[in-house]
Amino acid sequence: MADLDDPVKKISSRVIYQNRWMTIREDKTRLPSGNEGIYGYLESKDSVMIIVFDEQYRIYLVKGFRYPSKNWGWLLPGGNSDGEDLLAASKRELEEETGILADHWEIAGKTLVCDGFMTERMATCIAHDIHFDGTKENSDEKFAGMQFFTLEEIDDMIDKGEIDDGQTITGLYFAKRWLARKEK
Repeated sequence: MADLDDPVKKISSRVIYQNRWMTIREDKTRLPSGNEGIYGYLESKDSVMIIVFDEQYRIYLVKGFRYPSKNWGWLLPGGNSDGEDLLAASKRELEEETGILADHWEIAGKTLVCDGFMTERMATCIAHDIHFDGTKENSDEKFAGMQFFTLEEIDDMIDKGEIDDGQTITGLYFAKRWLARKEK
């Protein structure tokens, strides 16, 4: 019987490209059939997405430019953990992108971002009891707007393709589950 923990055996590995955010690897592999092949994948640090609730439980989104797809879209605030504790990274990312600070934080869930292609894991964090007295970073990230939306507005935006980022949609799923538990 094949090893259920790791049926694909790595024979060798080489770095194809590397910078401070990612490493792209190509591994020579042996499959359970005995055939050899290659597997390319991206290693990156874990990421965080933040669900920011106001007192009416509306969710804060940012309209950001995504370089690889060359388009603008509504997103949850978030980014790279830079190897930090996930809650610490969430607090840093939220303040840097939006200037928002929050008195209450919790991790709503963790997921693999694209486990067939990359090693990154994402934590979705909930921030509430917020105030806008943090220091927003002056960075090269491009944002065209930031505002609160109701869940109904968000569902409509997803239906219209205005929100099409998989990490954001995953985060919004965790937000709905968090709210459902809170209402019980």
